[in-house]
Amino acid sequence: MPPPILARRHWNDQTAAHLLNRAGFGATPRERANWAALDIEDAVDKLLQPSPEAARTQAPAFFKAEHASSRRPDGMDRASFRKLPEEERRKRNMAFQRSQRQNLRVASIWWLERMRDSDFPLEEKLTLFWHGHFATSFQKVRAAYPMLLQNMSFREKGRGHWPDLIEAVAKDPAMLNYLDNARSNKKKPNENFARELMELFTLGEGHYSEDDIRNAARALTGWSMDADRWEFKERPFLHDQGNKRFFGESGRFDGRDIIDLIVKKERSDEYLVERLWSFFAGPHDLKRAINDLAPHFRKQGHSLQALLRAMFLHPSFYAAEQQRTQIKSPVMFCVNSIRLLEGKAPPTPRVLQACRALGQELYRPPSVKGWDGGSAWITGSTLALRYQSIEQLLKAPGVVNPEAILPDRKISRKEAREQLFDRFFASQLRPLEQQGIDQILAKMPPPSDWNALQVRNLLNHILQQPQYQLI
Repeated sequence: MPPPILARRHWNDQTAAHLLNRAGFGATPRERANWAALDIEDAVDKLLQPSPEAARTQAPAFFKAEHASSRRPDGMDRASFRKLPEEERRKRNMAFQRSQRQNLRVASIWWLERMRDSDFPLEEKLTLFWHGHFATSFQKVRAAYPMLLQNMSFREKGRGHWPDLIEAVAKDPAMLNYLDNARSNKKKPNENFARELMELFTLGEGHYSEDDIRNAARALTGWSMDADRWEFKERPFLHDQGNKRFFGESGRFDGRDIIDLIVKKERSDEYLVERLWSFFAGPHDLKRAINDLAPHFRKQGHSLQALLRAMFLHPSFYAAEQQRTQIKSPVMFCVNSIRLLEGKAPPTPRVLQACRALGQELYRPPSVKGWDGGSAWITGSTLALRYQSIEQLLKAPGVVNPEAILPDRKISRKEAREQLFDRFFASQLRPLEQQGIDQILAKMPPPSDWNALQVRNLLNHILQQPQYQLI
């Protein structure tokens, strides 16, 4: 039996706003209305379309293949580099690391601008999900090329066949470096990736044994890389060809065999549904979502596209308990604000700096677990920084587009308030939350006489509401 679908009568402006908030970075009232005018299945199918602009958008110049020389300063081969005097090696390494930090900054700007400008926001939001799920950090990798290469891989395979995505991650140069599998060999198997493959990526704690980890690590030996070009390289002479026992089965398993045996377990379907549902929907009705979506995912041949479609159509995705209950991540907070203000985009480096200050730096998740998210995004200090970020954003020249936000000024204060609430909250605030804004409005002239400073001050108050921190 296929998973349930939200009844057509419940597909409206508010549920469209919820979908676009969770599967993207929010939408203006005009955009929401266009999506709400579609049938819900057509809307979700449109959302799931691969972005045609992906092929047109140029990757940063450093990403070109000829720039893929790895950690070799000045493009030297490693043997020549090792022959240099120690002081010269140190200088070249420092210069190389400076260049890598600059390249990472370019890659971060490129990605943030795609989030801000794309008409296919799910591609960016899903890439952000995989970046946190298969967390890999520049802090250890120390090269920008493989970090962006991984980002591209998430775009290419992130809605495809689940086992293929797992294999791509297992062979990904940044991951091979980050979790040390590039150095794993039959004499000394490294268990780091094997452990996280099950604990964080596919099954969750308690669904494997230490023997499973050891034998998976043996099976994954030989999956290495060319460290001079950041390319996957299989090295059969490093692979443990011996018999291995994994999840009760025996054989001369290699890495792909281990992935196939993991995916055979129903728990792997449930775990992925749990992770996707928690990120895109929330904690409400998780058990029902797993019961409905995990068997469907298996029947659909582990198609991630099919799973995402069923999730975004599921009635529980749109439950009142899900809506405006998720704390915006720093990236979501910044990108969503810029999109809703509809003005000139502020300088992207400033936005990156704000995201970093608020606790989320692209390509640098804090650990292999990714970002904790949820209430961890809000502390006493980061909340104050959010308010400061709003003030700075609103002061940036041209960021606020008053004509788009309030196209008709010949309206009452109450009507202006309702339009602003609709734009920034897609709903009405509770009376107590609304009271402070009403007091400000009462002291202002009619909307037809508002100047740019008054609009900015009003928006500053609205965007500092606790409710604005939620989607």
